[in-house]
Amino acid sequence: MGSTLKMLVLASMLAAITGYAQKGIGEPNGVTEEALPVALIELNGTVEEVKEGPCTYTVGESTSGIHLLVMTENEEVANVHLGPTWAISIWVEGMEKGQNVSMVVFRTSNLPNNHYIAKELEWDGQKAQIRDGYLKPFWAAGRYGKEIW
Repeated sequence: MGSTLKMLVLASMLAAITGYAQKGIGEPNGVTEEALPVALIELNGTVEEVKEGPCTYTVGESTSGIHLLVMTENEEVANVHLGPTWAISIWVEGMEKGQNVSMVVFRTSNLPNNHYIAKELEWDGQKAQIRDGYLKPFWAAGRYGKEIW
């Protein structure tokens, strides 16, 4: 009986640790962990909506992320993934519908059409460097990211 109880406790502990360590519900690895070339794209447009909530395509541990829905110069709505809510929310507090925004973004093969991941943003004289030259996000690098890093 004692060994059965020990096994049950051990199995419960392993399940709890595994559940805590789960990544997001998207890909198992981010672009910084892959050796694939990624093309950077310049997008300009106006903010349609700042959206906060679960992200199907995340590779991190955050359950909530921030997206910008942007009407591009081509009259298409782009869904731009910025990052986890806890890291990005203070940057987008003043963003409103109709605000002009310039972005450097990239795509991965698993993203739907018109979905992008932000590397840099510029709006109302503010600049946010979200990812470095290797596309590693500032929150993974232990840096703040606004203006320069």
